[in-house]
Amino acid sequence: MDTGIPQGSPVAPVLFTTYLSGIFDRVETAVPGIQGLSFVDDISWWAEGAVAGKVVAKLSAAVAASMEWAAKNGVAFDHGKTEAALFQKGKRKKKVAEVAVAVGANSVPFNKAATRWLGVWLDSQLTLRDHHATRLKQGQKAMTRLRRLTGQMGLPPPNCWKVITVCMQSVAMFGSELWWKGDHVRGTMGQANELQLLVNQEARATTGCFRTTNLGALSMESGLRAVTTQLENRQRRFRLWLLSLPEGDQAREVVGAPTGIGWRLKNTLAYGGQTERTVLPEELETCNAELLQEEEAEAKVAAEGTRPGLTMFTDGSRLDGGVTGYSVVWKKGQTWARVKVHMGNNQEAYDAECAALARALELALQRNEIPKRVTIFSDAQAVIRQMASDEPGPGQQYALQARKHIATLRQFRPGFVIC
Repeated sequence: MDTGIPQGSPVAPVLFTTYLSGIFDRVETAVPGIQGLSFVDDISWWAEGAVAGKVVAKLSAAVAASMEWAAKNGVAFDHGKTEAALFQKGKRKKKVAEVAVAVGANSVPFNKAATRWLGVWLDSQLTLRDHHATRLKQGQKAMTRLRRLTGQMGLPPPNCWKVITVCMQSVAMFGSELWWKGDHVRGTMGQANELQLLVNQEARATTGCFRTTNLGALSMESGLRAVTTQLENRQRRFRLWLLSLPEGDQAREVVGAPTGIGWRLKNTLAYGGQTERTVLPEELETCNAELLQEEEAEAKVAAEGTRPGLTMFTDGSRLDGGVTGYSVVWKKGQTWARVKVHMGNNQEAYDAECAALARALELALQRNEIPKRVTIFSDAQAVIRQMASDEPGPGQQYALQARKHIATLRQFRPGFVIC
């Protein structure tokens, strides 16, 4: 082979995913009711149905369409690694006739045990008990291997705490965001108690205390938080991560979905206020803005000088009490005009700076005579860079507002310049 990329190259997953992206539209169009899930080279097809036979027929048709697309595009699937899993609603497992999914000349029956996918063990009722048991066993094995660091090797307690937190708790609690139902809720407290026993062992390994040491004192001395607290925090961070995804992302729709986990994630933060939404723009547009000065001293000299058109100054801040707001100031004849906006709580100074820049462009658009040139001074370099990008992330909504105002200004005033 004369062409290709080096083994382990970071661009390999990107190129592979891009090349393979065409299979999903092809299969979903050819087989109604089929939807695809993928992570790089792990491709899955799933279908819903009241009868197992109909589900098998859809999956078999999806496999046939996948193999047809693969033959035309030089892709080969490993049939030996192909698995099939059947998930059922209800607490009791229903008996299903022996059926199998056709994969070429072979037949793949549904797994009777839990199926591993992307590090999560999925049982037929999706209780994740097998997943918890597997991760707990892995955490206990890691505990056994790392115990020597505190005993024979004499690792200091602060370093031991770091090793245990990273190498053991992250292993044992991986995926707990999906099965944790809350403190004192029936169904998961037994799993939480098993994790607490492991954390107690970690605390003794960190401090070197005896088995008879009071657990409260042991927890305080080791610096390891109670399991229920850690599980609650992990679920909160998981919900915040989901809400940070762009609109249209299917993972974001899990929060608030009519399911048990959707309800739990919705009520995790106990906050029903406004949250910033991000999107994936269909068409990327350039901001066409000129960075005036980047150094503080030079920018100060430029601000004190006279510039053609409209010159505006923006600033946003957040007080110690959490109150956030911004102001926009510009010269109006021999005096100064300004707009002050109170943004309330649950905002950051970064949000206020972004909102101030977008509002400055809106004020320029509302003038009786639109200027040919608008110069906006801001002391937040990160905000200026965000205004020049429409990538999903904090401040994106204000960046999109700013681009909308710039497009309108250019529409009414050809040759309009912003810097």
